[in-house]
Amino acid sequence: MLRAMSRKLPPQYAGWEAHERAFRRMSTAELVQEVQDGPPDRRLAALSVIDISDVSHETIEDWIRTLPDAEANELAGAIPAQRPHSNCSEDLHWVEVAALGYTNRRLPTFLVMLFSSLEAAEARGCPEAPSAWERTAGWLAEVYDTLADDDDLDAMEDISLFVFENYLDRDAVFEVFGDLVGRHRELALNLSANPHKYLGDLDEARQKVALEEAERGGGLPFWDSWSALNG
Repeated sequence: MLRAMSRKLPPQYAGWEAHERAFRRMSTAELVQEVQDGPPDRRLAALSVIDISDVSHETIEDWIRTLPDAEANELAGAIPAQRPHSNCSEDLHWVEVAALGYTNRRLPTFLVMLFSSLEAAEARGCPEAPSAWERTAGWLAEVYDTLADDDDLDAMEDISLFVFENYLDRDAVFEVFGDLVGRHRELALNLSANPHKYLGDLDEARQKVALEEAERGGGLPFWDSWSALNG
């Protein structure tokens, strides 16, 4: 499970780890029942061991909508990204699930698992991978605009940290990033003040395009940020 993203758990989950060993011997149906009807500590333990590839899509959608944040975060970490024996269809299914999860809950674990699933499809040579990157990039632009409208600074920072700092080498993500930088002053300022954080691994042409967009979007003058990047 991906617990690095977990927040400090509320007190009602105290002792949840004590259930894990016994729960590993339970069937998927029994674990689903625990998630549906159990107390908080047992629900979290069930989510920590369940194989959600055996859970119906309708149930997962319901959990995304209804589970408390700590449990939804554990659900996100249960997404089976980058399993060696998965196939392209499974990878792309989890891309969709993770996107749905992030859209509804704004928990960064869903964001991490979304892009891990995309990377898995790409590494597997799935013919659908390029179009999946394109769709995800379009989705990302819509999500970022919504977060900006809601003034959700924490979620915007999550996208910068987990997406923009790692995936600007993908054409679709870079194109969306440039558009967003040109339209969102806070992102433009962040980029132009910290260009190496985002652009250090990109080629010079892309670096220049991004910093020109940052200036257009209300960031620092191009030559100031260019000097900082190459200083």
